[in-house]
Amino acid sequence: MSLDFVHEMSFASAILDAVMKVARENNAKRVKSVHVVIGNLLMLNPEQLKFCYDVVTKGTIAENSKLEIEVVKAKIECTNCGKVFDEYVGICDECGGILKVEGGKEMFLKKVEMEV
Repeated sequence: MSLDFVHEMSFASAILDAVMKVARENNAKRVKSVHVVIGNLLMLNPEQLKFCYDVVTKGTIAENSKLEIEVVKAKIECTNCGKVFDEYVGICDECGGILKVEGGKEMFLKKVEMEV
């Protein structure tokens, strides 16, 4: 089993735990869809995450629910010159300054559609 698969499987299990908690709190009979927001720095493959989610939901009220994934990018900026980067590269290639990273590691449930 690859480490990537283990990585996605652990996140899929965490999503299911959160979904089941919301479902219990609302006396849900079935979960129809789940919308999650994940940061790009978590390095999750959305297709693998969906596959793992389908695996961990088997036999639960979330089985056959649709997983929608919204990936949000981290804001990466040089603290010295203000240059903005698409990915973390260590130090600024313009001035050698330190990069500040905001976000990119979040994961939260945005919406859970249930049948109650």
